[in-house]
Amino acid sequence: MLKKIAIKIALAALLGLFIYLLVIIFGTRSIDREWQPRIITVRRGASAGQIANMLHRDGVIEHPAMFKYLALAGGLNRRLKAGRYRFDYPLSAWEALDKIHSGAVVYHKVTIPEGLTLARIAGILANEAGADSQALIKAFRDTALMNFHGIKAASLEGYLFPETYDFEWGSSADLIARRLVESFFANIKPEWMDELKRQKRDLRQMVIMASLVEREAQVDAERPVVASVFYNRLKARRPLESCATVEYALPRHKNRRLTYDDLEIDSPYNTYRRQGLPPGPICNPGRRSLEAAAYPAQTNFLYFVSKGDGSHIFTRTLEEHNRAKRLVQELKDRR
Repeated sequence: MLKKIAIKIALAALLGLFIYLLVIIFGTRSIDREWQPRIITVRRGASAGQIANMLHRDGVIEHPAMFKYLALAGGLNRRLKAGRYRFDYPLSAWEALDKIHSGAVVYHKVTIPEGLTLARIAGILANEAGADSQALIKAFRDTALMNFHGIKAASLEGYLFPETYDFEWGSSADLIARRLVESFFANIKPEWMDELKRQKRDLRQMVIMASLVEREAQVDAERPVVASVFYNRLKARRPLESCATVEYALPRHKNRRLTYDDLEIDSPYNTYRRQGLPPGPICNPGRRSLEAAAYPAQTNFLYFVSKGDGSHIFTRTLEEHNRAKRLVQELKDRR
């Protein structure tokens, strides 16, 4: 009789332990009213034990040993996916493990503004998508990727399309480079290429011109006019005299106006000293500047001067240009 009672007690204890383990493994924890969502970064190569301790430290799971045991039992110890994960409430060990094994990562919206250099784009992606900036610079100079797209250049400068992207935290540099370049070609319209053929220009020339327009123009309506000034100067065999190209040639970006010494820098990008287009784009232009480079306005303008509010005065002769500069200076002096 006592033996039967002992067996019943043992079975009840085992059943209780089994139910307890089921709750630990599969049961969602009760939500704390003061709980705040957590964003937790799982690094590449992190073990199940390291991840379990991190989740426990941040209050996501209550039983890190169970998380580690389940990962080891399922052969998942080194197969958990790196990335950033959002936890809106506490989870059981099993729920947390399933989330990280499935790779349910947070996607980060990263906006690349128009007119940035590849180095500055790499910095943004490093800060906002967890990418390796040095690996990005290397990927932006990948000859295999450039050859695949028929880009004859020293880098992908000019072909990294500025828009808003969704990236997993810690996305590889190669993946990011491919996405940006693919987006560039997806935004190049076939009719633009037909127009370039009619003008006896090619994509490379258009991208270089678009980069100048992007750095010089701020008002959308003026972009085709700015392009026309540069094309007119090319046709007249005059130096482009773009301050933006000199800024690109300088070893460091300047937050003040260029000096006469700056204009003497010995560089193929110094369009004050050399005729023709610079050897490559000076930034990564947006769609409106690319379109302006494909469809420049028909003008006789050879000069423009900034009015200081983002717009310009366009003129045909040096005399008119000097007069416009004096007018702009007088307006500035009155402010």
